[in-house]
Amino acid sequence: MLLLLFLLFAASDSPTQILQRGLAALQHGDLAQARSAFEEVAKRDPQNAFAWASLAETYARLKQPAAAADAAGKAEQFGADNPVIDHALAMYFSKTGEFRHAAELEQKFAASPRSDAEAQQRVANLLLNAGDLPAASHAAEKAVAQHPSPAAENVLGRTLLAQGKTMEGEAHLNAAWQDAQTDPHIAFDYVQALLRQENFDKASEVLTTALESSPNDVQLLLALGVVRYGQRRFNDAITAFLKVIQTDPQVEQPYVFLGEMLDQAGDHLAEITRACEKWSARNPKNALGPLLVAKARLASDSKDATVEALLRRSLVLDGKNWEAHYELGVLLEGRRDWAGAATELKRAAELDEKQAMPHYHLARVYDRLGNAEGAKAERELHEKLTGSHK
Repeated sequence: MLLLLFLLFAASDSPTQILQRGLAALQHGDLAQARSAFEEVAKRDPQNAFAWASLAETYARLKQPAAAADAAGKAEQFGADNPVIDHALAMYFSKTGEFRHAAELEQKFAASPRSDAEAQQRVANLLLNAGDLPAASHAAEKAVAQHPSPAAENVLGRTLLAQGKTMEGEAHLNAAWQDAQTDPHIAFDYVQALLRQENFDKASEVLTTALESSPNDVQLLLALGVVRYGQRRFNDAITAFLKVIQTDPQVEQPYVFLGEMLDQAGDHLAEITRACEKWSARNPKNALGPLLVAKARLASDSKDATVEALLRRSLVLDGKNWEAHYELGVLLEGRRDWAGAATELKRAAELDEKQAMPHYHLARVYDRLGNAEGAKAERELHEKLTGSHK
């Protein structure tokens, strides 16, 4: 009897009430409940653009791209004159990477009475992501003129940088940062521009300020590591990268950076090795994992017996990684396996023609193999790449 009364009550709910329940469920991450509610509304009112737009978002989160695209198409069809639907669909298409279409929809919203102060700024961001720099610049300038804000200055600065207008772009990024020094995203964008100019001291100032309010922001900590490396403060750089790993151990970049700094690791080497081992174990299909573990163990013990298997495992996962071939070649060279070393070093040189060290070692190996002509050619290549030839 209670069930019957519940069903009768539920059946009396209006589409608007069901839609509201669905939106509440979506907000709380209950995708199954949200989908059920939105599908019920769409069934009762097939031209309800709000239901279809909500379904597009829900299907996308449920990893059902075909259903999401179909729902988005119906939302656009039935909500063509509704700026709120335009805005919702702009957000949907931005997540699917259709930035041009998203910008067109958001521009319609920005031109409507329902618009908010950040709408034109979002249009500029979407156009920038779409690669339409002239349109993005126009939209960003309009955003700054209509609703001045650090975010508007930021997108204008990034657009100008993308156009190659370095000084103008940095000026706007600096203006954005001056007004929002605790905003991690604005700080990061400004630091990126400063790093391109190798202005490490100013970048350090920006990061120090931003990290006071966002001490565990991964992007800022990564950038700090890069800045400290540029300042030749290697221990501080390593500390920053290790803090990134402590904050979010799944982020790949700090392991890559640390793998290039093993000669500066000092007392951190054991900690770096353990971190790489854990990351490799969590990502067994990533060729970078065993390569980094091999390099870390070699830095600790050049005769570590586990290294060859690790390097070969890395190459099974990705045979086009020049560095894994190089490290294996050097290892085999040290074991006097000249033929095996030559094969690996030659492959490393083929995979990345800009790397000098494979040619250096290959010349040594060819000498051992009695290939004087080959050794001479490799030395010449090494000298050309390092600029050491006279």
